[in-house]
Amino acid sequence: MAYHGIDADPDPTTVRRLVFVPFLPDGACAAVPDGAGLCLPGGEVRPGQHWLLDAALRIPLLVAGYKPQRVHPFAADGDLVYAWLDGDRYTGPRPHNPVPLITGDAAGIAERLSLAGRPDQALAVRDGHRSFASQDEASYYADNRRLLEPAYLRGTTPQAASGFGGDAALWRARRRMLVDGIDRDGTFLDVGCANGLLAESVRTWAAERGLRIEPYGVDLAPGLVELARSRLPRWADRFWVGNAIDWRPADGRRFTFVHLLLDLVPAYRAADLLRHALAALVEPGGRLLTSAYQGLGGSQPAAAEQVRRLGFPVVGSSAAVDGTASTAWLDA
Repeated sequence: MAYHGIDADPDPTTVRRLVFVPFLPDGACAAVPDGAGLCLPGGEVRPGQHWLLDAALRIPLLVAGYKPQRVHPFAADGDLVYAWLDGDRYTGPRPHNPVPLITGDAAGIAERLSLAGRPDQALAVRDGHRSFASQDEASYYADNRRLLEPAYLRGTTPQAASGFGGDAALWRARRRMLVDGIDRDGTFLDVGCANGLLAESVRTWAAERGLRIEPYGVDLAPGLVELARSRLPRWADRFWVGNAIDWRPADGRRFTFVHLLLDLVPAYRAADLLRHALAALVEPGGRLLTSAYQGLGGSQPAAAEQVRRLGFPVVGSSAAVDGTASTAWLDA
């Protein structure tokens, strides 16, 4: 079958090869260097592997040192599927190739691929960028859930089931910075809580500073909320299913501290997310904590810079010891 656009996931039994069009948090398109100058990352789907849950995560890491947050197929040619990726450069314990990415606007990357003798990949960049740029909000949330929920549920450690690629010690080193913004006893809501590990950890880390925190969580994925409830049965009634952009507790309660990531919503809704959290979730006099997991060498700015760019005043900020993550806070 000739190259053609697709608007739904392909039958996984038919996918043998993958080619990716990666995008970075600043919107730049990325390719990798090769003998002809550059090419798109791609590879084979191994026997017994799922193209989305296995190959679409493994290939970008090993070929491009890139960690996808979302994967969206947009074209196919026989057993070859083209998908765009939304994510960033990766530095961590998983096997990966820290190749220097070649980045630029999509038109420029497509032109360079044409000059390198890869018109098929140039076409894929143009089509991939069109699909990426035109994605609506409902599709954004669907992409997040369809990849992250099953991938996290496969995790064999609490860290992996929270989307983290390291052990307990590395988790502490790269996430504990957010308790620097917790300055009193109170309640803590983690928006996008996955299996509840961060809310649980914040309670422990705050206690080390003599503070008593009661954890809560909300997540878009019902399977992850059920996992949080089963992991933490004494708090099972404190975890809910909901979308960060508009969720409110049914009983109208609000929280002393609310934590979230801006990539829970499309970039153009980030300011709306902060406004909603401040208006509906943070109690009067409480604090909103916003984190960014930018990675070493990643292109995503620190949390404080992102929040300021959205027009919100930052009261304070903190960063992980290795610079891979940061948290900024603002008061309600």
